Amino acid sequence: MGVSNASRSIGLPDQAALIARAKQGDREAFSELYEPLEKPLGAFLYRLLAVREDAEDLMQETALKALESIADFPGDSSFRTWMFRLAAEAGLAHLQGKRQWDPDAVIRAGQIAGEDPGQRRKLQKLHRSGTHSTYEIREHIDFCFTSMGRTLPPEENAALLLIDVHGFTLEEAAETLGISGKLVRFRLEQARQAMIDRYESRCGLINKNGSCSQCAAFDTLLHGDRRHTEQALFQIEIDPQPNAQARAETFPKRLGIVRAADPLHGEGRKIHDLLMTFTRELNGY
Repeated sequence: MGVSNASRSIGLPDQAALIARAKQGDREAFSELYEPLEKPLGAFLYRLLAVREDAEDLMQETALKALESIADFPGDSSFRTWMFRLAAEAGLAHLQGKRQWDPDAVIRAGQIAGEDPGQRRKLQKLHRSGTHSTYEIREHIDFCFTSMGRTLPPEENAALLLIDVHGFTLEEAAETLGISGKLVRFRLEQARQAMIDRYESRCGLINKNGSCSQCAAFDTLLHGDRRHTEQALFQIEIDPQPNAQARAETFPKRLGIVRAADPLHGEGRKIHDLLMTFTRELNGY
């Protein structure tokens, strides 16, 4: 089950009953409503912000705000949409005034880390340390997706995440973001095209080179063995595609990998966090 489906596990009749109890101050009922959404909300905020600590702080703030305002829950909305609306409002407000990332930020950070023996040893030591530090190519694809998402205007990234990662309908996303369906569709199309264009020029998994310089650089850095990298890349069913239409068709495959990943709780989360920290710090974000 992907993160987008976890929040649908409570049926509508049961949800209505739980909401009614929560409105009367029943915290157990609120917890039953919130718990299936906790991981999806965390993943959404993390991919929007690219900072674990900020995402976790906003998760707590969102949960507290929801608990305090549950009595005002609108009857014509789903609890899932309402919670994501609170999270999106918090996340987008947090990003106001912050710079979008340069599309080459990850490549630049990887080059710097690879040239610095101290940084390289730190990464390799963490990678060998055991629990929750294993890192493989699919997790790097998720890391790269989050990094590329930060190159988008936050409002476009939010639309992309809600619809393409968390499975919201256009109408649900419009309600979540408080804008028209027409504007959501425009932002989604802009985000999709930008992501495809930026991957096309930087990720060899979807261009004629047949390997990704970012994935290969980090994987080789961690394992010290280029052959391991090539084998890992070969196992991912995203074949090199020479034409624009075929390259665009690889984007849904990449989204499938992202939907299955859990950036806050996955096995490679420590490496993921360290690479994200390197990317931010080495680029001045």
